[in-house]
Amino acid sequence: MTGPRGTGGTGGTGGPGGRGLPEEAYAAALASVPRVGPATLRLLLATDAPSVAWSRSSFPGDVARIWQRHEEKGIEVCWHGGPGYPARLENDPDAPAVLFCQGDPEAVRTHPTVALVGTRSPTRYGIGVAAQFGADLAALGVSVVSGLALGIDGAAHEGATASGAPPIAVVAGGLDDPYPRRNARLWARVAEQGAVYSESPAGVRTEKWRFPVRNRLLAMLSDVVVVVESRHRGGALYTVEAAAARGIPVGAVPGSIRSPTSEGTNRLLADGCFPVCGVDDILTALALRGVLLPAGTAAAADEGSHSGSAPSGGYAGPDRALFEALSNDPVSLDHLARVTGLDLPALCGGLERLARDGVARDIGGWWERT
Repeated sequence: MTGPRGTGGTGGTGGPGGRGLPEEAYAAALASVPRVGPATLRLLLATDAPSVAWSRSSFPGDVARIWQRHEEKGIEVCWHGGPGYPARLENDPDAPAVLFCQGDPEAVRTHPTVALVGTRSPTRYGIGVAAQFGADLAALGVSVVSGLALGIDGAAHEGATASGAPPIAVVAGGLDDPYPRRNARLWARVAEQGAVYSESPAGVRTEKWRFPVRNRLLAMLSDVVVVVESRHRGGALYTVEAAAARGIPVGAVPGSIRSPTSEGTNRLLADGCFPVCGVDDILTALALRGVLLPAGTAAAADEGSHSGSAPSGGYAGPDRALFEALSNDPVSLDHLARVTGLDLPALCGGLERLARDGVARDIGGWWERT
């Protein structure tokens, strides 16, 4: 089923040292051929196992070397119809033929999923909302799906990596080269707690055309899609189109009519998407689809939000710096950013995690220790 743990295999040499390679190796090799796009890959694997498709294609390439690259990076590989392929994708006519994963491939099977997407250039309002929704949904047992991009995506996952349901990311380039670099640490946290998926094999650059392709996979892996902030022609609308084509509910967070970053979301609301003014609106959309929260998560989240103060020794890294920067006197986000050196998505994500633990609270945009 997987990269490092794959053991099955059939014929074909695939270059030097290619005998006895698992099917996953040939799937990775087919996906690595430069002129083979998603549609061609689906055709190649529609009726044949990867090793057979490779043998018939006569493509150049060293299968063993390609496989080694994925094994060394801990990248799992699965193909449509093979073991380990996400059940959510199996019946979609546009599903990727080969999928790569860092983390736990089972993460996407275990919880309801909600995509939180939006602009790479959000307002402070949008970052705060994305981080809050990410933290609240994860605590309630809902996996947050996003693209690990700058802006709304990163803020959503900053909140979601606190605790609870495993976060799910879908990226455009190869999993051996985190993009953007600024989110490399966040990428590692998501892979450690959940899973990072891509249709691109290791060694593939993050090219512009891969982002719209990535966005359709975001929709496929989600029970509900929520756009937090988007410009009128923002990239998040590709995810909206893919969701709408599949009957997946799409919600949007209302914003100021004077804000360019809310032009897209306000237009979505005018077009009939459901308004998202809080996490309860997302939970309602899940319930209307018949998607239920894991048993006990709501009670556990409520208990955690009233758990009282935790010692600073219980936190590490950025969360510890934030905890120590807070006091009983409310301070602004600008002050916390100067004291801790954190950028805004990391700052908002950390504050939402502290708020979830019951040790910090927001008072009209100012924060204090409880």
